[in-house]
Amino acid sequence: MKALPAIAAICLLGAGLALAAERAAGPVAKFGESVNGKALRAVRLGDPDARRTALVVGSIHGDERAGHDVVAALRRRAGRIGDVDLWVVRTVNPDGGRAGRRGNARGVDLNRNFPYRWRPSSPSSPEYSGPRPLSEPESRAVARLAKRLEPDVSIWYHQPWGEVLLPCKGKAEIERRYARIARFPTNRCRGQKLPGTVASWQDHELGGEAFVVELPGGGVSSTAARRHARAAAVVAADGAG
Repeated sequence: MKALPAIAAICLLGAGLALAAERAAGPVAKFGESVNGKALRAVRLGDPDARRTALVVGSIHGDERAGHDVVAALRRRAGRIGDVDLWVVRTVNPDGGRAGRRGNARGVDLNRNFPYRWRPSSPSSPEYSGPRPLSEPESRAVARLAKRLEPDVSIWYHQPWGEVLLPCKGKAEIERRYARIARFPTNRCRGQKLPGTVASWQDHELGGEAFVVELPGGGVSSTAARRHARAAAVVAADGAG
């Protein structure tokens, strides 16, 4: 899949996406803004010249933040990522995270707002899918980023089921390898029929392998976060091995 060029040279004007060169713990790219104007940022780890590209996202639901610990652990092991151009995003829903709620500032569940199998739902529902697919600036920004990166592997962290979700059909070798390394159970077909999810949209529209890791509701210990970070790094670089 495609890898982005050097971070300082990125300017995707055709897609309306500007990835700026900044410095923090690693090169940082701003790829959009939330409803309330909070920057959406991705940190680039690994090898920019690698043939494989991967994307890891700590949260899309504002009240499911355990994945932030895994992303932080990945950033700490930046020097041991392997042969992959890896992009990590702490959250794509900063407004929901600040408010401690599932949806964004307009009450839209971003993980029901993607075009694949999207269906309308009530604005009073905690899983409100929005007035139309990609109605929200956060989901549009994620879609632009994913289309530009075309990641070989994408990992989306959720809570609280405490398992790696496997597709309904197929061997799911990458997901199973992740689960072995993280010492985490798996569950086949759970959540696979939900409408408008980002992982199903990626699988349908972009190819590669996008899957969900449901962390426990109570969060993860530092030891568990390191195991998940190692699992993410390994499958990002090597896939099924």
